[in-house]
Amino acid sequence: KCSLYRDLLTGSIIRCFLPLIDLQKIFSSVDPQQYRFPLINANIDVVVALPKPKDIDIINIESNEKFFSRFIQQINEWFDWFDQFIDIFQYIIDWLKNHNVNHSNQLLIDLLNIRYDSKMTFIEMKIIIERILKILEPFKDLRRLCHLFNCLISFQILNSGTLNTQDNTIKYLTDLKRFQPNNTFTVESESTYEHIISITDHQQVQWSLASENHSCDITVEYRVYRGNTKNEILYKQENVPIHKNVLYGQFESQRNGQLIITIDNKNNHLSQTIWYRIKSNNLSTCYLFHGIFNMYYDKYNQQISEYDFSQLLDQVFDFIDKLLNGNLNLQTIAELRTIFYDKNINIREEVKKLYISRSNEQNNDRFNISTIHSNEKEIEEVCEWLQIYQYYSHVNVIMECIKKFDLLSLDNEEEIINHLRRLSDDENYLLRDITQVYQILQDCFQNITYQHLQLVKTVVEYSNVIEMMKKSNLYSTYGRRRFQELRDNLTTQFQLQELNNMILNSWIITYTLIEPFMFKDKNFNDFIYRLSQLSNIEENSLNHIKIINDNIPIVTMWLSTEETTVLDNALITMEHLYKNGNVNIYLQHLIKKSLYYEISYSIDRIETGIEKVNDENNQIKTKKIQFLLSMSDIDDHKRQLTFCNVDVQQNLIYKKVLINGQLKLLKTIENIYHIYTKLELVGHPDYQLRDENYEIHLQHIDTSSMLTDLRSHQNARLDNAIQIRIQNLQLICNTLQTTYDMWIQNLEKYRQKCSLLKLFSNHFNNQNEEEQKLAIHYLEHYLRSLRISQVNLTTNKLVEFYQKYHIEIGLNIDMSLKKLSEFLQDLFEQNVVYHENQ
Repeated sequence: KCSLYRDLLTGSIIRCFLPLIDLQKIFSSVDPQQYRFPLINANIDVVVALPKPKDIDIINIESNEKFFSRFIQQINEWFDWFDQFIDIFQYIIDWLKNHNVNHSNQLLIDLLNIRYDSKMTFIEMKIIIERILKILEPFKDLRRLCHLFNCLISFQILNSGTLNTQDNTIKYLTDLKRFQPNNTFTVESESTYEHIISITDHQQVQWSLASENHSCDITVEYRVYRGNTKNEILYKQENVPIHKNVLYGQFESQRNGQLIITIDNKNNHLSQTIWYRIKSNNLSTCYLFHGIFNMYYDKYNQQISEYDFSQLLDQVFDFIDKLLNGNLNLQTIAELRTIFYDKNINIREEVKKLYISRSNEQNNDRFNISTIHSNEKEIEEVCEWLQIYQYYSHVNVIMECIKKFDLLSLDNEEEIINHLRRLSDDENYLLRDITQVYQILQDCFQNITYQHLQLVKTVVEYSNVIEMMKKSNLYSTYGRRRFQELRDNLTTQFQLQELNNMILNSWIITYTLIEPFMFKDKNFNDFIYRLSQLSNIEENSLNHIKIINDNIPIVTMWLSTEETTVLDNALITMEHLYKNGNVNIYLQHLIKKSLYYEISYSIDRIETGIEKVNDENNQIKTKKIQFLLSMSDIDDHKRQLTFCNVDVQQNLIYKKVLINGQLKLLKTIENIYHIYTKLELVGHPDYQLRDENYEIHLQHIDTSSMLTDLRSHQNARLDNAIQIRIQNLQLICNTLQTTYDMWIQNLEKYRQKCSLLKLFSNHFNNQNEEEQKLAIHYLEHYLRSLRISQVNLTTNKLVEFYQKYHIEIGLNIDMSLKKLSEFLQDLFEQNVVYHENQ
């Protein structure tokens, strides 16, 4: 088996038995031709980057050990060459099969067996490679063909990993949580975590990472399946601030494998939440090449030999050369119009591929990047020709779009529109003359990209989407607010509904994409300008419009929702907070971290199933799903509740009670937080590094139907429960405010008695002997850091002071400040002169 030869590279017990084996006798019965490397011509040699391996000499065996080592080494060199050969030509053979070239179907099957059949032998592999070489023999310019298929390089890193300082992590995380909520993993404190993502073959992969918490050590690798190569290190850095900026990278691989993201969190005492995005697309192909090839191939409707196919390919390359020289008239390339119209073609990328791949008769070496720089002017010229031709191919659909959606004012017929409609049908002009003949197209559409043209074509095809959105009036000032509210509402409702959530995400993206088609412009140039302002149209973005077209009844139902329920998102959240909401306040200024508070609540995810019990009844299992509202989320929730308060109908007045009650409750919580903040910042010893928790849910009342139960006695009970909760929180708020006022009053009083008190705010507890020693040590260190001369700071003296003035746990604030003041006066009463601002 081939895999065995790989294993033998790293040593084996077999070597112990080599002295006992007669290798001369074994190989004397073997045909030496089997160990001659397959014959390859110059066309193959220039494509495969590895040097051609040598034949394996099985006749001259000097010693068993040396022969065995050399034999295994050479066999693996053959395998390396075969692997790269297959990486490159697998896609060429697949293409030949799709075009009915003789014997190509079986060859592709055999080639795939090399990849996936672990029982295949070395000799079987060699025979298959020789058959592939034979079918490729008639082709004169394989390098050019392989470049057009983007299969020359097995693996390359396009971006090893860069922090995008322009891309804010918060926006990135917001988008991911909305559209790809499962793209996350958590790394526990003081640990390392490895996250693996499978990648299919022949892919260009864009990866990105961000963190919610803090910087970390990151390693990103790519591991090829069934390969003998080491992992490719894509990125490896320590202390990467992905909590501030997003880390991006990009690579291309011919072979499938695993993207491995390793996060080292060993030096951090906090857990780390990582979010990632993987965009994987098939390696780009050359649409123009395939379109031109199909123009010639369509004449064949049966199997074709490799010789006829290679001659056909020569004609295609000749056509491409004439195209790049501008020596074809428009009538000749008329069949290409469907390519420019049907495909999402990037003209510059297409021309660059054709230029790079074009044979150079004077230099048949592998392409060097300097070639493209020397031909930059020619490339730009051809791009201009084909760009105008692309505009020309889309004129009809642009005119249809303007008419279908009534995008222009009909007060006066514009000359530019008439000119575009009367474009000459004379296609005898050469391609190189198209700039002069159709200059108006370049003038009109110079800021329009191929993505914009494809968007126009898509909205015409799915015109029902445009009509539906126009009727909903979602682009006025009021309509935009309604869209945002409806988006937030549905996002909450569909958290656990995969299909609806997918349609919702497509609708949100579609809303932005179709905006240029929602307004009537004064003239044609205004419409083109509005269209050109739409940016970031990705290759797959237009699929979202199709998804909405396929689900118009569902979206129409969303849009037909009564305005009183548009803000149900806020009402649903309100109900959950009344059911089981809790407030958590974190005071951590002392360790130089931000002070903040959050609200937690949970919802029941219900799973129904039939369990075999005595009565065989259906059993309902509930699983709690936890949610957190950050301070910004709480602000948004209050804003939505305020809108709800304005919008709810009079016959739903009971909802106003719930809304007003929660707004007051949240305002009280905010006041409590602000007082806690003041207490911590002014140094109150009881409010340092504390976590506080308060319940805001309603007690002793059924909240399961609060938004639907219209019974007056139920409303009264709810109102009463809300008021009780607000009163309890207000009492806490008042108590904290009193504590703050007393602290400030006492602090000022004792500062008047002892100016040095302005320097100190520490609070010492002597719960045990070790803590007492530690407190004295810290006190000594701190006092010495003040560099106040003529003060006795010996350990014995400090112990004496400590025992005399230590503050008992639970001692009131007045007595605590009094003792601290006396301590400072006693400490500095001798030989020290100090100033108030010292």
